[in-house]
Amino acid sequence: MKNKFLIIVSLLSLTAFTCTRESDDKHHFIHFYNSADYDIFVHQSYDYPDTSSYGGDVTTPGWNLKVESHHSNNDAIWSRGTYESQLREDTLIIFVFNADTLSTYGWNYVKDHNMVTQRYYLSLSDLYNLKWCLSFPPTEDMRDIKMWPPYGTYGHNGYRIN
Repeated sequence: MKNKFLIIVSLLSLTAFTCTRESDDKHHFIHFYNSADYDIFVHQSYDYPDTSSYGGDVTTPGWNLKVESHHSNNDAIWSRGTYESQLREDTLIIFVFNADTLSTYGWNYVKDHNMVTQRYYLSLSDLYNLKWCLSFPPTEDMRDIKMWPPYGTYGHNGYRIN
């Protein structure tokens, strides 16, 4: 009985720490974790290679694009259809904006001056390899995906180191 209980608890804890919460071939959400010492906003675009296509103001109330410092947001990056149907041959761009920069300068200034903190360029296979989990600053698991600025630009606290 004790062994059975330990197996069940182990399986439950494994599923609690996995990022993928959907079926293996139908993903509508990308889990995003912010380990920086400041809040960020995230946004996505299918307009690759246009890296200035941010869409509307990411700080719009109700959009839920904010990821607080040392927290995650499972609903900030999502797709009406599945990512599998929308990213067959395309690249998804994820933009990361510093919330302090947005509150200081405002959305229009940040957008007009391309004040993006980080950009990730993701293929469908990248998302599968990352188990539908992204992080800022990028983790070791993310080092091989295409991004700007490159991997290693930020320390673990989200501040530039080079």
